[in-house]
Amino acid sequence: MPLDLQPSGEGLFGFWTRRPVGVVVGIAGFNYPVLLASRKIAPALAAGCPVIIKPAPATPLATLRLVQLVRERLAAAGAPVGAVQLVTGGEEVGRALTTHSEVAAVSFTGSAAVGHRLARDAAPRKVILELGSNTALVVAADADLDAAADAVVRGGYYASGQACISVQRVVADAAVAATLEEKITRRLRTVAVGDPRDPATRVSALIDEAATERVTGWVHRARAAGARLVAGGDREGRCLTPTLLADVPDGQPAWDEEIFGPVVCLRPVPDLETAYDVVNASRYGLHAAVFTRDLGAAFRAVEELEAGGVVINEVPGYRSDIAPYGGVKDSGIGREGPRFAIGELTVTRMAVVRP
Repeated sequence: MPLDLQPSGEGLFGFWTRRPVGVVVGIAGFNYPVLLASRKIAPALAAGCPVIIKPAPATPLATLRLVQLVRERLAAAGAPVGAVQLVTGGEEVGRALTTHSEVAAVSFTGSAAVGHRLARDAAPRKVILELGSNTALVVAADADLDAAADAVVRGGYYASGQACISVQRVVADAAVAATLEEKITRRLRTVAVGDPRDPATRVSALIDEAATERVTGWVHRARAAGARLVAGGDREGRCLTPTLLADVPDGQPAWDEEIFGPVVCLRPVPDLETAYDVVNASRYGLHAAVFTRDLGAAFRAVEELEAGGVVINEVPGYRSDIAPYGGVKDSGIGREGPRFAIGELTVTRMAVVRP
């Protein structure tokens, strides 16, 4: 650091380093238990931080196995196995971990409501929040409609819609909205519904009965408010058939909130500028996608859309492990991705020396 830029720094030299932040608590969501835990354990260890993982109460087993494997490798390398620990439990366990005086940082993946409460309770600890969204996919009048329809189906119904960057809102130019709706509806017939152990299955039971009741309730509320049911909407047990709604009005949770189920909402708009305004009107901003052949429109999306990631001509669920990943507004703070997550789990230390 050129400290002699100021008169007070004459005769001094300085440098800064990054140091491990300290003990990290990682809290993972239920939908990808191994993946989400890995994205907390690996960067913490790389930054030099011990980490305590708390899996979601509904899905602890895969994370238990993951931690066992990591601890075996730590032991084989001569490193302390206590560098990675796991605690199971519900809300009271999470609160005890995230408010403990010896914890330096909390990395949380889950819902916005829980994340916001956690951030308040955890202060003044550093908090990295990867929260939810009602992810939008914009279709311009010049878009490849077959590619866009494929993306809606591929990106809207994987993992039964239980992914924070699955397609939930499709905002299409009115000139192509009807054609796009027909193409999506035709493709929905090919979405396999059934046993999640079958690799071909795209939609199956949601995580629990409460989630199923909530998603079906939001669909019914949207229809009562004037939305049109284009496809799906049927329920068998905890399994909801792939659902497409059209013209869901503002104020409905199926449009405004994160539905986290196999439901996609389609809305026509007069032009691309209106589409970007509709996307930005949400309180969320994790990922967004735009299908267009216009390079100018694509770069305008990158500049104007209020999201942590903007994807052009691909599903908004595209995520590269080497890239920064995270949201803005109610979708969170901080970034994942190895290089960026390691940085989040370090603190800057300034050194000043007078020879």
